[in-house]
Amino acid sequence: MPLFLPLLGKGFRVTAQMGCSIKDFLCGQLGIDAGYLEHRIQTVFLNGKAVDDLETAHIMEGAVLALSGAMPGLAGATLRRGGRLRQMRGEISYANDHVICSGKQGQLTLKLFNLTLKDLGPRFLQRGIWVKGKELQHFLTQRVDLIRQNCRDIRLNGHTADISKIVTTDWGDSDVLFTVAYA
Repeated sequence: MPLFLPLLGKGFRVTAQMGCSIKDFLCGQLGIDAGYLEHRIQTVFLNGKAVDDLETAHIMEGAVLALSGAMPGLAGATLRRGGRLRQMRGEISYANDHVICSGKQGQLTLKLFNLTLKDLGPRFLQRGIWVKGKELQHFLTQRVDLIRQNCRDIRLNGHTADISKIVTTDWGDSDVLFTVAYA
């Protein structure tokens, strides 16, 4: 599984119910434990703005949500969710948007960093992530030998496939649902 984690830090898309709060998205839709969210995900950005209250910030189609564990130093203390130094970040803080849950399905981009990458990455890979075909092809091409050594079974559209076929396929600008099953 660690072989595929670098793909997640660049950002990947997930399908979700739009308009719900970040907390409802993470805990309700993705099944992340509320205790983990409260104690381990210390820094949250929505569309480049630091979020303090996960119940009043809402996800919308095309949003970018970044999750991180605690970050070191003054920057980490300033960006930390609900931290004492949050007043120092002023213009980069998220303002309540008063969105009502629409219930429509859509996609948002999710980025995982440090602790969240290691802890949550395997869950997302197993669930499936949407990436651009070209990005996936580039990522896999750089790791062909490692994939051959570490993967027992590679499937393309439900059929066993060789990694060589996958990396030579022209995916173009199409979106690809990429999943990794592990024991």
